[in-house]
Amino acid sequence: MATVRKNKEGFTPRQVKAAMEARSAMHILNAPSTKSLKYVIQSGLIKNCPITEEAINYAKAIFGPDASTLKGKSTRPTPKKTHDDFFSPPEELYQHNRTITVCIDHMEIGDAKFLTCIDTTVRYCSCIPMQNLKTEPVVFEALDKISCRYNNAGFHVKTIKCDRAFIPLMDDMLDDMGVTIDPTAAGDHEPTAEQNNRTLKERVRVALE
Repeated sequence: MATVRKNKEGFTPRQVKAAMEARSAMHILNAPSTKSLKYVIQSGLIKNCPITEEAINYAKAIFGPDASTLKGKSTRPTPKKTHDDFFSPPEELYQHNRTITVCIDHMEIGDAKFLTCIDTTVRYCSCIPMQNLKTEPVVFEALDKISCRYNNAGFHVKTIKCDRAFIPLMDDMLDDMGVTIDPTAAGDHEPTAEQNNRTLKERVRVALE
């Protein structure tokens, strides 16, 4: 309303009245476009029509685009075309690499906690957000997600390499999953998983800088 009131300041009362009549006539005629309405007036298709082309221009300048016309005639924007980016690994990769060894570790970035994973064959990297790094059900859920990803791609997780800190969390669950755990020596860290964490943190720093 404030914008319309400001727009009226450049017009005389007679011009404002003519603009209102032009906008009213547009609705009576079922909201044709400005171009079509001007054509109807120019062609004399409506006898004794009091609306002029100038009045139509006044209406556009004062009221802007008609809201009802925009809502009624606007169509949904054409969505962007999606492309199928599904990648099928070459058959040669499957022949000798059906079973996968994965290396896992914890990672924290600020207050966010993750279970990270990278395998030693395909080098597929996973990063699963977690609420708690030391709760068995949460770790099991994250490992299950990782295992499902490999299973869906035709691979089977056979061995998990990790720090010894994971042993209390995974002893029971790995029996159910049919996976063998290969922990590091006491005080050591799993080198492949550590390198994967460094790479992930570098990418985050690059994205945030």
